[in-house]
Amino acid sequence: MKKLLALLILAVFCLTLSAAYKPPRNWQVNIDAALAQARKEKKKVLVLFTGSDWCTWCKRLKKDVLDDKKFEKLAEKNFVLVYFDFPYRNKKISIDQRNLQQQWQEKLKVGGYPTTVILDGKGTVLTVIPGYLPLEKYLKAIMPPYKKPGKQK
Repeated sequence: MKKLLALLILAVFCLTLSAAYKPPRNWQVNIDAALAQARKEKKKVLVLFTGSDWCTWCKRLKKDVLDDKKFEKLAEKNFVLVYFDFPYRNKKISIDQRNLQQQWQEKLKVGGYPTTVILDGKGTVLTVIPGYLPLEKYLKAIMPPYKKPGKQK
């Protein structure tokens, strides 16, 4: 019985490793590394909270904004990108990653998806963009001058 339990635990562990979560290209999930990189490169950190496999507005933001060359060019020059995904259907993320994301979600008071948060390299919130915006409005919202969190329209 003990051997069977040990094999079951090992199988679950191996499956977890093989289904390791990967963010989209040019995005990372380690916010501490992103903050350090932002300080070094004198950039801001753009943190996206998304439900990539279930949230209609998140899917639309990806298609209309994040996959657009204008966003990619602006982001590469000005931001370190962090992708906090809260998938429910088709993707699995590790417990550690989920816990990290939930901690930051609570810390930044993110209440819905998609939400974009711009931080400086020290982790200070510069602005919060709740929900979906079309490309040009999104590009304007992520660049200075920043509106105080909660004052977006």
